[in-house]
Formats: sequence, C-alpha cells, structure tokens
Amino acid sequence: MAQRKVGPILAEILAALDGIEKATSGKTLHDYEQDWLLKHGVQRGIEIISEAARHLPAELFVTEPGIPWKQIRGIGNVLRHEYHRIAIPLSGRS
Repeated sequence: MAQRKVGPILAEILAALDGIEKATSGKTLHDYEQDWLLKHGVQRGIEIISEAARHLPAELFVTEPGIPWKQIRGIGNVLRHEYHRIAIPLSGRS
C-alpha cells in the first residue's frame, strides 16, 4: 500500500465528522432510526473515517492514546461485512 500524506487523510476525517455533525444536528435517536437516508449517510461517514484512519502512520496514534484507534479502524469492517449485527429491526416485518 502506497504511503499517503497525513494532511489529506486528516482532512477526510474532519470532513466526514463535519458532515455527520451537520446531518444529525437537531435529530433524535428516533429520527435516526426512522430515516433510512440519514442512517446510511452517517454509516458511510463512519466508514470513511475508519478507512482513512487505516492510512494514518502508527507514530500518530501514540500522540493521542485516549482515542480508541483500533475500534475506529475496525468499525468499517463491521459496517461493511457484519451490518446485520447493528441493523435496527424493521417493525411489522418478519
């Protein structure tokens, strides 16, 4: 895997965080659960953050030990491959 520059990676993470914040501002958990587009947009933003974090150099992680980097890097796999584990049950459907 080719080494990427840190600045653009961090910019991708910040842009995704900003988008998630804007999309969820003023929304409740119920709003999130009921809005397919909101839910999938937030999940896509988290996938972008997860993938971008995979390209950060290891020495950056030690500068911020309070950030759960392993979980951030791993959540993308859950969203892509184990989405059924986090799916909100559809009411009235079997």
